[in-house]
Amino acid sequence: MAEVPKGLKCLCFGMCPKCLAIVAWVLEILGLASLVLGIVSGFRNNAVGLYSTEWFLIAIALFILGLWVWLVAYAAARE
Repeated sequence: MAEVPKGLKCLCFGMCPKCLAIVAWVLEILGLASLVLGIVSGFRNNAVGLYSTEWFLIAIALFILGLWVWLVAYAAARE
């Protein structure tokens, strides 16, 4: 695989790997919080801001985004 030129590395990764890892961690925590809100909303059988299905979809989206940011941080740290 060809190496990324040094001038393009900051365009590809933007932030330092440590900052990206912190952002990934925050996204995972937000995903867990929305998962808990979805469980509470489903248990109470009424909307807690949103219905339980929307909370679960938000949790899934945040987990996927957090995983993607973590993979970018991992790739940036390997450089």
